[in-house]
Amino acid sequence: MPFWTTQDTRNSVISSLIPAGAAVAAFVSFAKDQQVADWWGSLKKPNWAPKDVRIYSAVDLLTLSPLGYASYLVYKNGGGFDYNDTKLALGLYGASVTLAIATIPIVKKRELGCLWKNTAVVSLTATGAAYAFYKIDKKAGFLLVPFALWTAFYAYLAYSIKKENDPIKNL
Repeated sequence: MPFWTTQDTRNSVISSLIPAGAAVAAFVSFAKDQQVADWWGSLKKPNWAPKDVRIYSAVDLLTLSPLGYASYLVYKNGGGFDYNDTKLALGLYGASVTLAIATIPIVKKRELGCLWKNTAVVSLTATGAAYAFYKIDKKAGFLLVPFALWTAFYAYLAYSIKKENDPIKNL
């Protein structure tokens, strides 16, 4: 592991602000939109689903916060963008965070079919990023595991909500 400097500390803190900021932005976006909150509250959900929307935001914040630090570890210990493994790992990470942010307008448009498909892809890219990070830096890989698990749970939840709320089709 290369030597850690104060510049590395600064860069890792700045890197951590991006995913944590995304979680805060999602929370604020939904907290300000009462129509979306009412719609989400009115949906039929499985018994095992958390009822309070604040739980989702809290878990988002907890699982997204360490991602920036993990990405900086991969960047630093993976040799920056000079190596394909590092490019792939950071690309999967970037895709996952970008797709996670894309969830906001999908929910606001009340598109349950698109939501579960998007969250499934978020889960796949998060899992791929965790594995790719682990190959470069074990600590970074472990830091992505909660996010990968949360996105898998959320994808299953979105699928379950879609199924619960699909209109019954006559055959």
